[in-house]
Amino acid sequence: MWVAVLVGLLATVFRVFGVQRANDVFIDEVTYADIARQIADGHMPSIFGTPFFLHPPGSYALNAVVIRVLGLEGHSTDLVLQLRWVNSVLGAVAVVVCFLLVRRLVGVAPAVVAGVILASDPFVLRMDGRLMMETPAGLAVLSGWLLVLLLLDRKSGRTRLWLEISAGLVFGLAIAMKDMTAVFTVVPLLASVVWRRTVSLQTALRILACSTVPYLLYLGLIAASGLFPQFIEQKSVGVLRMMGVVQMTGFNSVHSVSLTDRLIDLAGRFGTSYLLLGLSIVAGAVTAMSPLVERRAIGLFSLFTGLVGIYSVFFGAAEEQFGYCVVLAALVSVPIAAVMVVKWRPRLRGVVMAAAVIMTMLSLFLGVQARSVVDDGLVRARDWMNAELPPSSKVGLTSVTGEFALMPHEGWEVLPSLQSLHDRDAQYVLTQGRQLSEGYGFAAPEFLDWLEDNAQPVFTFRGPTSGDTVVWQLDRIKLDAAVAGGLNFPPVSGGYP
Repeated sequence: MWVAVLVGLLATVFRVFGVQRANDVFIDEVTYADIARQIADGHMPSIFGTPFFLHPPGSYALNAVVIRVLGLEGHSTDLVLQLRWVNSVLGAVAVVVCFLLVRRLVGVAPAVVAGVILASDPFVLRMDGRLMMETPAGLAVLSGWLLVLLLLDRKSGRTRLWLEISAGLVFGLAIAMKDMTAVFTVVPLLASVVWRRTVSLQTALRILACSTVPYLLYLGLIAASGLFPQFIEQKSVGVLRMMGVVQMTGFNSVHSVSLTDRLIDLAGRFGTSYLLLGLSIVAGAVTAMSPLVERRAIGLFSLFTGLVGIYSVFFGAAEEQFGYCVVLAALVSVPIAAVMVVKWRPRLRGVVMAAAVIMTMLSLFLGVQARSVVDDGLVRARDWMNAELPPSSKVGLTSVTGEFALMPHEGWEVLPSLQSLHDRDAQYVLTQGRQLSEGYGFAAPEFLDWLEDNAQPVFTFRGPTSGDTVVWQLDRIKLDAAVAGGLNFPPVSGGYP
């Protein structure tokens, strides 16, 4: 047990260090913090006054409890920075659960390797360092599978029944936090009934029945509020987005950005994570061939999780958060597959051990790099503008994250074109270089080029997430002349003028 404690402490140190400055504020974080506050105040989740059912409320409800218990308050961005601590703790617990899973299946040494890599994995650290629903959902997924393994080697009886109920409810909590986790829990569980009778039909059905309870309670609340039609409408759009029929977010929705180029660009930060993403399917397939029931169950979990990741990259909404559970599954299945390969081919023992050492050292290096970087440009820009600009200053915002993270604020509004800056008498404009240049903001990339040639930067911060976050002081003479000459650079999204 002391080994698990040490692994947990390592994971906690990695996640606590730099929790508020190692990752720039992400738009989803601000949305989730605002929804959590609504639930804490006793309201149904909504965005801009419209009920929000795209994602279930499990993770928001958890954060709502934290808000109520600790009395957290302030702007949604300030809530984000405070609630990030919750995911830091939950992420560390997930590392311990991963260790326990691997230790049960292949022993302490492989479990230590898996635990250390997961504790320091740069991609997982990025997700655990943000207020994202993937962290609590991923913890529930791993915990549910641990309970499944505990019941598989027990004969029928009261203890096994309680483990089945517990596993189902924990899987249900995962689904109530993010619907997609049904593919990481229910689908491989049902597949295990067919695949070499890994799990009995009766056990699978009992777990499945219990897994529906949290979501049924959620649906009952929606129906009682008379909002079921809105739920069906939004959930249908969400399913189409996940399938890739509707491309609204992710790399596949922005044609100006090459996913391959982006992966190459980020390989120096997330190289080990990308390797794990690729190994999930291979390791899952190998593990699913094991003669041992417990290993086969985990192999199916990893296989289906990896398949979802591959599908999202090529056909679906290729959002980076989709890879979170894939990495978790890989770090459970890869050690098992490695042990099985060594058993089949003993001469490969040295190669496998060397690969494990190299992977662990690289992950530790990239993890330290990920947590030591300062990448809080938007918060720094906000604090600088509040401290240095006159209260009456008119500031134009140009990105989606800027809109959600900085508004409402007197004098600040979304002004993503030369015409809108001119019409609203703006004096300053805030830009995030990477978002605008890659087509993720409201303003056109050419808008940023014009600012570089015709405005004066009065605040600049460079970070790996947003590139250059800049506050520009506008030259009214140049702005008026550009608009008078018919130059505008219309916004590329958002419906703003």
